[in-house]
Amino acid sequence: MLAFEMGKQFHVLVLGNVREEGLDILRDFADLTILPEPVQKTDLLKTIPHTDGVLHKVAKIDADVLHAQKKVQIFARHGVGLDDLDLDALRRAGIPVSITETANANAVAEATIGLALAATRHFVWGDKMIKHDKVWERERMIGKEIAGATVGIVGFGRIGRRVADLFHAFGADIAVHDASPVKQCHYPVLTLEELLKTSEFVCLHCPLTSETRNLMNDARLPMMKPGAILINTSRGGLIDTDALVRALEHGPISGAALDVFDTEPPDFDHPLFTLPNVLTTPHVAAMTVEAQVAMAIMSANEIRRVLVEGLAPTNNVLAN
Repeated sequence: MLAFEMGKQFHVLVLGNVREEGLDILRDFADLTILPEPVQKTDLLKTIPHTDGVLHKVAKIDADVLHAQKKVQIFARHGVGLDDLDLDALRRAGIPVSITETANANAVAEATIGLALAATRHFVWGDKMIKHDKVWERERMIGKEIAGATVGIVGFGRIGRRVADLFHAFGADIAVHDASPVKQCHYPVLTLEELLKTSEFVCLHCPLTSETRNLMNDARLPMMKPGAILINTSRGGLIDTDALVRALEHGPISGAALDVFDTEPPDFDHPLFTLPNVLTTPHVAAMTVEAQVAMAIMSANEIRRVLVEGLAPTNNVLAN
């Protein structure tokens, strides 16, 4: 269902469920069309021709959508992921794209720690044991500690760095891998293969690109240390789901904790969701009040900066 607001100089299209703190900033200077989740492409195509700026939380932005736009001056991402945007088409159209660089890093990092604890200490299983099974079998819940374990961080950007520091505070040893040269790092930097072979926890924090799609596949999953746990709070497409099922059923890994999936919502009938050694959450790592407010305000201010002040975005990811 579309929500329209009329009467101001600019028109801003809001894609997804965005906090009022950000919408109030936009309402000061723009009429809003709000497309709540899930955004339908037909609605997007109807509204984009009249749009000056887009606050983008969800929805695929492809060449069809960009062909339909007439005057968009900015796509302001509510987050940092870019895999829903056709960046080549945006470059050709000359439309800048901003991201909320630091807004959700801590929320995602804390969620990663939480998933690691839940997976290795079996908290969800214990809750079910008491509430559903009505049994008290503590010996079945023997877990392992993070202190003294090696945690491998794949992708050492803002979120990866925060995750590394939080795990380090638990007493873990940290190893890092990134496709780009790693700067200002106090932890060992390894090849991906070395990291997989030596880490009890492997946390994925790299962007989804053509190079990283199915990064964890039938070739790399067997490289992981026996008993290791794979954690993904980045993008589902980093993991070949069928290969993950095989690795969970036959080894070497003992478990996985997943907040993201290649298709969202996923196919709930997929064999992955029948496995007892998989912990899942519905893409909620950044779903804290603090992060959602910060992303709403930062993305709205980027749109104000471009439309009202006539300035370039503070962090146009297409500038280079």
